[in-house]
Amino acid sequence: MTTPTFPDPTLSLADPAGEIERLARRIEQAEAEVAALRAERDRALNAIATLRNETFFDLARSAERNDGESPLHTARIGIYTSLIATELGYPEDQCALLESAAQLHDIGKIGIHSSILSKPGPLTTAEWKMMREHPRIGASIIGDSEVPLLRLAAEIAMTHHEHFNGIGYPLGLAGEAIPLAGRIVGLADFFDALTHDRSYRKALPVDQVLSMISERRGEQFDPRVVDAFMRIFEQIEEVREQLVEQEAFGEAAEWDGPWWMLY
Repeated sequence: MTTPTFPDPTLSLADPAGEIERLARRIEQAEAEVAALRAERDRALNAIATLRNETFFDLARSAERNDGESPLHTARIGIYTSLIATELGYPEDQCALLESAAQLHDIGKIGIHSSILSKPGPLTTAEWKMMREHPRIGASIIGDSEVPLLRLAAEIAMTHHEHFNGIGYPLGLAGEAIPLAGRIVGLADFFDALTHDRSYRKALPVDQVLSMISERRGEQFDPRVVDAFMRIFEQIEEVREQLVEQEAFGEAAEWDGPWWMLY
């Protein structure tokens, strides 16, 4: 039986300190290379996420054009939603998220034919049934995302036409079963839609729209959201008048960028 032999450690580690230093440099170099790869990966992922979000916002603006809305409709809804949420006590970061997500509320209208969206007269029963599908279409377009912005946007798209008394659409939710974000956007959208011209009617006077909102308190709209809206109405009206003025002077008529770049 042969006795195994082992290398003499003194030969391979004639300079232990130097060998350790060389290994440390190699480890440091490898860590730097991994960090660079991670940074490159993160840049690529951020670029993809930005492109994805821009695509959703472009679709939402296209849907609004098909519906005869001004290009600032989505921006106004975002601002109104953020102001109401602030009054209701939302944290600042959540208000910012809501402002962005709310702008995708009607993205599903991209799936509704323009002949229905821009029809100058009343819709038929069949056309109205088709129109009522746009919340489902919007939530489907955004999908079941893990990204907070898109998850909230899908929730808003699906629920902003639900009524507090349960007779809204498409799910027939009622009361607290309707996500608060959907309840806020539902009111903001109602106010903005009625105070601006549409293909089938002229804008209504602001005072009349406020009366309609008050009459629908507890029925179509969450009383808490209505009360918050009324408390800050001067802020909301100031924003609305500023953006209307921009459009009147033609500075925003074809604008596709963020609302704040108009100033």
